[in-house]
Amino acid sequence: MSESNYTIQADKDYLYHLLYIPRGIERLEKLGRREIVPKDTILNEIDEIPDFCYVVRSGQVLCYEISYAGDQRVYNIMEPGSLFLEECMLFDKPCPIQFRTLDQCELIRIEKCDLKRALKRDIDIVMDVCESLSTKFLSAMEHLRLGPRQSASWKICKMLLIYIAHYGKQQEDGSWLLSRRFSHQMIADILGLNRVTVTRKLKELKELGLVDSADGVLRFPDIHALEEHMQGLEISE
Repeated sequence: MSESNYTIQADKDYLYHLLYIPRGIERLEKLGRREIVPKDTILNEIDEIPDFCYVVRSGQVLCYEISYAGDQRVYNIMEPGSLFLEECMLFDKPCPIQFRTLDQCELIRIEKCDLKRALKRDIDIVMDVCESLSTKFLSAMEHLRLGPRQSASWKICKMLLIYIAHYGKQQEDGSWLLSRRFSHQMIADILGLNRVTVTRKLKELKELGLVDSADGVLRFPDIHALEEHMQGLEISE
C-alpha cells in the first residue's frame, strides 16, 4: 500500500471491494509455499472443491463471475494481506466464482491438510481465518446495505477516495495521482454500474475540477474537495 497520510474511514475501507485481513497474515504465510503467478492467471475452476487456498503477499486478485450474457461481475479485489478460497476448501464446498490475477502476484499456496493441522494447534491462526471469513461476510452486507441507498455518483466518489488512500501518491503541488490505472469498464464492473454511467459521472467530476487524467492516470487536484462533494451528494438520484 502507499505510504499516503490520507485516510478515509480506514476502519471500514477493507469492507468496500478491497479485501484484506486487518490483523495481518504473518502466521498464515508460514503455512504454505511461495509462488510467483503471472498476470491474468485463473487460479481455480468454477464449481470444483479446492484442496488449497491462497494468501496474497503482493499484487491483486480479482474475485468475479461471468454471467450467461457474457458480462463480468466483480465481487471483490483481494488485496495484499488477504486470504481466499479457504471457506470452500475447509468445508468441501464447490466454489461458484473465479479468481484471476490482475497483475503479477506473489502468493502463498496453503494445502488443506497443512491449514487444518495449524487450526488444531494455534488459536491465533483460528482467529486469523475467522477474521477473513467475517470480513467477507461484512463486506457482502456492506454492499447490500449501501447498494440500494447510495447514488452512482456517491459510489464512484467513495471508490476513488479509497483507492487514493491505498494507491495515491501526493505531488509537490498538493494534488494526488493514482499509481494504478483503472478503465471505465473496470470501475463499472467493480461497482455493478453501466460503463456509460461511469463515463458520464467521471465527466461530471472533471467538469467540477475534482478529477482529471493524463495517459490513463487519474489526478485529483484536491481530495478534500472530492470528499466534501461526496458527502454533499443526495442519498439517491
